[in-house]
Amino acid sequence: MKRSTALFTLSREHHTALKVAQALVRVESATARDARDAFLAFMAREGEQHFQAEESILLPAVNGLFGAEDPDIERTLREHAEIRRRAAGLRTAPPDLPSDEQELRDLGKLLRDHVRHEERTLFPRIEEALDSNELRRLGEALDRAGIAPYC
Repeated sequence: MKRSTALFTLSREHHTALKVAQALVRVESATARDARDAFLAFMAREGEQHFQAEESILLPAVNGLFGAEDPDIERTLREHAEIRRRAAGLRTAPPDLPSDEQELRDLGKLLRDHVRHEERTLFPRIEEALDSNELRRLGEALDRAGIAPYC
């Protein structure tokens, strides 16, 4: 299924997140610092804004349809919190302290699985649940938040 215009930019950002996740999953001692720094730069540059847009615009748009206790919504919010928690831990660690390679690999798997879940499960459900006018309004709201459709 072709991704709706309303969600296209979020999906494009997911592609960037998957690149970062892949570097984390494949980390070795020689690449740990660069992978960690790339992840932190991603979170500062677009990851946090992406999470905020999903939490304040995307998920509320379907909360009434799916329900507040929907497992896909709960999983998304839980994983956002865990990724943020791990990012904060990495940010506050001394920069010269070597990163735990297994911790970085686990973070990469979490980020990768999170993105795949949204792309394969949550986004298709949203596109199916909302009609074209609702999707257009969702895209406009994302645009106002700085998540503009990629055209």
